[in-house]
Amino acid sequence: MKIRPIHLFLIFFLILAASAFAAEKSAEVMGTTVRVEVAEKDAPELVDQALKEVRRLDKLFSRFDPASEISMINRLAGEDSFQISPDTFKVIETAKKINELSRGAFDITLGHSEDLLLDEKTRKVYLRRKGIKIDLGGIGKGYAVDSARGILLKRGVKSAIIDMRSSIAVIGDGWRVGVLDPKDRNRILGTVILNNGDALSTSGQYERPGHIIDPRTGKPADKCLSVTVITQNAALADALSTAIFILGPSEGMKIIKLMKNVSVVIVDKSGKVYDNFGFKLR
Repeated sequence: MKIRPIHLFLIFFLILAASAFAAEKSAEVMGTTVRVEVAEKDAPELVDQALKEVRRLDKLFSRFDPASEISMINRLAGEDSFQISPDTFKVIETAKKINELSRGAFDITLGHSEDLLLDEKTRKVYLRRKGIKIDLGGIGKGYAVDSARGILLKRGVKSAIIDMRSSIAVIGDGWRVGVLDPKDRNRILGTVILNNGDALSTSGQYERPGHIIDPRTGKPADKCLSVTVITQNAALADALSTAIFILGPSEGMKIIKLMKNVSVVIVDKSGKVYDNFGFKLR
């Protein structure tokens, strides 16, 4: 039994079944630290494959890389459509669905969702007006940890974690995760247990207060201090945590009630905690 730090938002995890075949490695990708740990024979090779997958997606999603598919879409805004890979199309399609569900609170176009057109048959994307840009910062990390987990599952891995600070995905049962109190960075607010197939995403004012913007107003979101979402789709968890952070507890809980197998912990601006699954406070 061992406990190790994860990051500022998710303080620790507990592996209930230790393995002699374990490897762990970290890398800087997508503007953050991604850490992969695998408990399996050939673990070092498997860890490298998972990290390679995250890097591959970063080359598709990064708005800072002029050669990425997102950069190409943005450059062609108002001029032409662009055919993209299945991965990029899937993440944009998921983002569009959460935009509709949240009534614009989550928006990869920052307030111009009506100008984002998708063609499922050709996988082409078109931004109707020049100057509009797509930014996958609120969903790309979640998609990346999910995809890396998929690579490991195809290799038969039974125990692993892919951790990108605000988004994680696990294989195997018994991953105990502590959620940091947004009002006191030295205190654990409570714990959740992630089991096989679970993913978790946290949006909060931990490191950069005011950095989450309400795309409907252009102003910093101010109804919550942190939102943690647990479900089996990490991209969905990533987008939902941002949307609920912007919407606030009342509207956020209404959205969760419409969904299946989604758990949430919301800390509002006063520090009051809301959840739908019996969050274990410490």
